[in-house]
Amino acid sequence: MVYDVVIIGAGVTGAAVARELSRYKAEVCVLEAGEDVCSGTSKANSAIIHAAR
Repeated sequence: MVYDVVIIGAGVTGAAVARELSRYKAEVCVLEAGEDVCSGTSKANSAIIHAAR
């Protein structure tokens, strides 16, 4: 199969780019080495902001 775009990594950024490209008629392939999307560092992000004083 021929793809217009290949995204390497299905973390937060890769998944967001793939979602944005899904709005267009592009053939998109997402490659991920892990078992599931966002299974790396971005999965464990607690969204806590540590402000410096």
